[in-house]
Amino acid sequence: MGRLVHFEVTSDDPRSTAAFFEVAFGWAAEDSPFCDDYFTLSAADGSMVGAAMSTEYQNQRVIAWLSVDDLEKVMDSVVAAGGKAGGPINEIPGRGRVTYVADPQGTVFGLLEVR
Repeated sequence: MGRLVHFEVTSDDPRSTAAFFEVAFGWAAEDSPFCDDYFTLSAADGSMVGAAMSTEYQNQRVIAWLSVDDLEKVMDSVVAAGGKAGGPINEIPGRGRVTYVADPQGTVFGLLEVR
């Protein structure tokens, strides 16, 4: 449980941030079909490594994403450990369910339940 699977970098100009990663690391940037100002970043082998997104969604500069088996169970564990859960759970077609949670100091991270 809790394996690191993805990261998000937030930006006031996510398109230029995505372009930076294309040039600096050779990753391909693509517009997300699910939300505006969100660009997936993929390695040469096609695996998604991260994303650049608007600070409109979150303002923390880097957000780590963890793969979990049971979203609700982990959200309960986050709260029991003194963190915060309660953001919406969203379905990403073909990928799974996702939500944001925070540790006791307010650091945001994402949870992905693969389906």
